[in-house]
Amino acid sequence: MTGIPRTLYKEEVYVAYRRQALNNLPGDLFLILQLKDKAEKVHGVEITVNHRDSYESAIKYLSPKRLQWIPISDNIGVKDDITGYAKWKRCLDHIEQAEKENGFQYDFIVRTRPDIFIAKDLPTEDLLPHDRVLINPYYECLLDDIPPGYTKKWSDHQSPCDNKNYGLSDFFTILPRKFANIFLNISYIPNLPRHICGSRSSHPECGVRAILFKYNITFELWPFVVKIMRPTQFCHNRVWNHFNSWC
Repeated sequence: MTGIPRTLYKEEVYVAYRRQALNNLPGDLFLILQLKDKAEKVHGVEITVNHRDSYESAIKYLSPKRLQWIPISDNIGVKDDITGYAKWKRCLDHIEQAEKENGFQYDFIVRTRPDIFIAKDLPTEDLLPHDRVLINPYYECLLDDIPPGYTKKWSDHQSPCDNKNYGLSDFFTILPRKFANIFLNISYIPNLPRHICGSRSSHPECGVRAILFKYNITFELWPFVVKIMRPTQFCHNRVWNHFNSWC
């Protein structure tokens, strides 16, 4: 779990992480969190930043194996980490250290962000494939209701979204451990083939599609129901994405 914690302090957010995620996919939690100074702009909206103490209850409840707070000024070796992807690599560093200390390797890694509300139970490990990366769909690209369970899957975006002009969602991924050294290093791999995203080649999420394309890694879109839990201030903005967010 990496990123700016924002609404992780909300009980419904961190309790859902335990009930819908960790209870179904038992494992170790690694937290890489970064606070902004006083306020931050999110899609043009100024959001008041909560004090670090606001997250004590959430952290205690989730009981992470590793916790690191990244200083505000630390871009972790990346010139401009506006996407936050560099923190994915820092999380991988902690995972590798834990594996070394304990003499084993994890089977899967769930990559998520702290302000995600998980509304649907994650699949159990026996349902997870070992040869592909699983990503939540762009909900605005779906024409039908999200089905129960995990029998329905999509190889790419469906109409009305054009897969030549979209990246892939970057806020929730389940990946086999063997792909982690590539996928979680996205900020440090040069010359990604962003042209495959067409007119959206400059969008941050194009990097997700591009890195999978570059290394010929198969992905599937699974019917996860994961939404960004937005601060109330953000939801006064009339243009916020009602498909991927809740308030």
